[in-house]
Amino acid sequence: MKRLILILVTLMASNAWAQNGPWVITTDFSTFGRVEHFAAATPWAASGELAVIPGDAVGRLHDGLVYIVGRGGSNLIRIHDPADGFALVREFSIGAGRNPQDIAFDAQGRAFVSCYDEAVLLEVDTELGTVVQVFDTSAFADTDGLPETAWLRIDGDRLYVTSQKLDRGNWYIASGPGQLLVMDLSTLQWLPPLQLAGTNPYTEIQRDDQGRLVVGCVGAWAALDGGIEAIDPVTGLSDGFLFTEAELGGDILNVELCGDRMHVLTSDPAFATRISRLDPVAGTVTPIVTTAGYDLSDLSWDGAFQLYVADRQVSAPGIRVFDAVSGAELTTGSVATGLPPFQFIPAARAPSPVPGLLAAGLTLGAPWPNPCNPAASLAITGDPGQQVSVSVFDLRGRRVLRQSLQIDGSGLAHFSFDGRHTNGSALPAGVYRVVAQSRSGFAARSLTLVK
Repeated sequence: MKRLILILVTLMASNAWAQNGPWVITTDFSTFGRVEHFAAATPWAASGELAVIPGDAVGRLHDGLVYIVGRGGSNLIRIHDPADGFALVREFSIGAGRNPQDIAFDAQGRAFVSCYDEAVLLEVDTELGTVVQVFDTSAFADTDGLPETAWLRIDGDRLYVTSQKLDRGNWYIASGPGQLLVMDLSTLQWLPPLQLAGTNPYTEIQRDDQGRLVVGCVGAWAALDGGIEAIDPVTGLSDGFLFTEAELGGDILNVELCGDRMHVLTSDPAFATRISRLDPVAGTVTPIVTTAGYDLSDLSWDGAFQLYVADRQVSAPGIRVFDAVSGAELTTGSVATGLPPFQFIPAARAPSPVPGLLAAGLTLGAPWPNPCNPAASLAITGDPGQQVSVSVFDLRGRRVLRQSLQIDGSGLAHFSFDGRHTNGSALPAGVYRVVAQSRSGFAARSLTLVK
């Protein structure tokens, strides 16, 4: 009876969590795209179609609702409620010919939409489905009259907008250094823009652990003249490129900050995509995976151990998952999605665990001792009787050890690390990643082997 109650409560918790994401937008860029939910942990199964959306769209999660921005000729905003089977709450147009790019919400709940084909920023009322205010951005444009604004980020009382400044009369070549436009949300007035060292800011704006704004500037395509740039929002000054495209080996498509590390998605001159792990302190670039073609389209960090990757390869499109520290791939193949995945809509942060449900997931205790020389032990808790696969990876993503364990009747198992490779040879000193996977969860820990 207790087991049945645990299963029922676990299923209810899983269903509630599914309402919080993550989701992925899939599309072949023809008439329509789709939205799918996928499990946040192994086996990461996708739900199938939840909603039909425009073929070129991006999505955002805000206050429990998912907002879909229909780009290109769609010129619309769709609002879906995950708690109601992803039902369509509202759909409204933002005006023809504007080509909306992104939506962002301030602390007061006001919504702002950037536009690519008209020199305006919009404030929209998502309840009424109307445009409330139109803010002119033509003062930041080049000679074609358009600043090409795209991604939005709100920090406190500041709204930041990427401005690519492309010359449409000259094959969309960047006409000069890019900018981050800045609006004071307390007055709804434009402030002086943040001038970038690079041209054509292409990626979403993120904030690093030093408080700097980070954006990838692609420059001219296939020229390897861009880089990942950091800007101090207080002084308004750029720190220049943290990494150049020449160092990364390709045009920057996506940058994902993961704590004190970052991952970058690039496309080389032959249009092969690559993911690399970057250490800004050490200045190192470590390739994780390279594809044969222009296959990878988006990265998303889950805030803990996992890096989700959208793989659009024709033969097996789907979601791949990597350990965000070691770079090891956790999936054995792409988790299938109906159409090729394009963009992730990250999940809301997980709620605090419900007392009594710890056994329904999988947890991996801290290694002891850590550092070790050479032995360490880690406790695993999970469903009694379930099988757990435990792997150890070095920080180049190579598996050096793998064991299969079974959780005992009390919900406990122990993994013993002895500092040796699967082949029996002693492992060198360094940092290793211990990854435990079962049918009900995924957990990871780092340990340091000293000699």
